[in-house]
Amino acid sequence: MHTTLLLFLAHIAAAAAAYSARCSSNVVTYWGQNSWGGSHLDQRSNWEKSLASYCQDDTFDVINISFLTNFNLTGLPVLNHAFHCEDKFNKTNTLDCPGIGADVKTCQGRGKKIVLSLGGGNIYTYGLSTAADGQAFADTVWNMFLGGKHTYRPYGNAVLDGVDLDIESGAHDGYPAFINRLREHFKGASKQYIISAAPQCVYPDSNLNSTLSNAWIDNNYVQFYNNPCNLANIDNQWNFDYASWDRLAKANPNTNSKVYVGLPAGSGAAGNGYMSLDTAKSDLTRLHANFSSTFGGIMLWDASWYTNNADYVKGLSKWLKTTLPCNDGTHTTESASLAKSTPPATKTQSATKTSSTKTKTSSTKTKASSSKSKAKASSTKTKTSSSKTKTSSTKPSPTESESPKPTHTK
Repeated sequence: MHTTLLLFLAHIAAAAAAYSARCSSNVVTYWGQNSWGGSHLDQRSNWEKSLASYCQDDTFDVINISFLTNFNLTGLPVLNHAFHCEDKFNKTNTLDCPGIGADVKTCQGRGKKIVLSLGGGNIYTYGLSTAADGQAFADTVWNMFLGGKHTYRPYGNAVLDGVDLDIESGAHDGYPAFINRLREHFKGASKQYIISAAPQCVYPDSNLNSTLSNAWIDNNYVQFYNNPCNLANIDNQWNFDYASWDRLAKANPNTNSKVYVGLPAGSGAAGNGYMSLDTAKSDLTRLHANFSSTFGGIMLWDASWYTNNADYVKGLSKWLKTTLPCNDGTHTTESASLAKSTPPATKTQSATKTSSTKTKTSSTKTKASSSKSKAKASSTKTKTSSSKTKTSSTKPSPTESESPKPTHTK
């Protein structure tokens, strides 16, 4: 009886923490780049923790695993997870990460959505030039990471909850077809999948505008940092422009498309845009009051900064969930749907361990060595000037620090 009661209470707790597309209090983060560690190489004990460690409480509802960095149809796609996983399937460059797969299941059991993020701010080899490219790559992603079957599944039989497009370079005409093809795979699936994107706040986004306008998008994690359009400039109509993103979401084929306010999770997580807890609360309150129909919550870059700035991140998350409680009755259903998903069979492969220090440095995004600052462990994705320089027509270039060992910053 006692055990049954504990299991029931655990189920209720997981349900209460679950993501709901109809709520305005969802909190999203990115995991896998250890951006804080990129600037603190000598403090390994404070580097980004395991994926499962960020699913212990109600702070986050969605965690995007970053990044799938190389995909150009010439071979298997390539992942970068900083120091978290470096083993590879035999004779491939594809990571073999059963430990992360186990963590995915743990997090899903606690009501979290775990999504694969594609792209990143460094100079990676990715891009989809044509509709045919997009369709073919969608089949690969479905089979390797979602509900399909493939010889090489980096996370074993764990089934991720969707895909996120953090596309900051490369050919991009094939992404609408990529999304459309994925949605064909989603039909009849035993779970609800998320399709999200993380454009920079300069509107329109130079890499994703066509996709965001014409393809189904559930969540827009707009990076309101690293550029003059950061949230700190909320009172400057020439810089801050949430209204355009609101209109974009309303015009999306998905009539429930949401806009999330992307913020740095720490003072060094981005080139600009970090603000005090009280200021963030005040500004978010104003945005929700004016754009409540499309306001989905917040996105924080990244999990490694939560480890080193926990009071701020937990305080902001708790405040949001208390101020905008989600009482739509969807949590329990969605949590149960996660538990019901059937994992695909996988073929065991021998893994060749490599110990590289994927130090991804990129021109402007601070993902550890670059400058986009979602601080993706060794990177520093600091989005600020360069080819993407904020002007009415150009997008400031991001500075993300990405480095495979501690890695980058979006």
